Amino acid sequence: MQGRRCILPGASLAFVYACDPENSLLLLGWEGHETRVSVPLRLPFAPEVYARDPRAWVPPDCLPPGSPHQQRVWHALTRIPAGETRTYGQIARAIGSSPQAVGQACRANPWPLFIPCHRVLPAGAAPDRGSAGGYAGQVEGPLAAAKQALLRHEANRQTEINGHFLQKGE
Repeated sequence: MQGRRCILPGASLAFVYACDPENSLLLLGWEGHETRVSVPLRLPFAPEVYARDPRAWVPPDCLPPGSPHQQRVWHALTRIPAGETRTYGQIARAIGSSPQAVGQACRANPWPLFIPCHRVLPAGAAPDRGSAGGYAGQVEGPLAAAKQALLRHEANRQTEINGHFLQKGE
């Protein structure tokens, strides 16, 4: 199986994936943390395009197998636009759950980047100061650093208006 590596800005790991001839995912994950996809997902966007412009992110049109609770959490995550975040508590209130259960569903997310669990933060988090919570069950190390990099990448996106590029907040 021929895989691809996508280096995202500032990420300590490469995002890796492999597709079949119909562009359905067979494997995805972070380098060294790859996961085989049990239900083929048509690639909703090219990770390389997302690396250039995070506004290219679109939610997948289906969700991976999981418990009914995981499905509710993952669906809620796909509704968070690129460049925005929610807290575990906000997601929990929206779906009638607890923040801890939302965190467990995020940890079990088999489709990183496509189901954006990196956009979910603990209450009081300050990603711009290095506090963004865990990612894929890690609060330190390369996966936690990948979460920080994804959040920075999405927060620093540029917007073009009449041929002039504006930084977020300009």
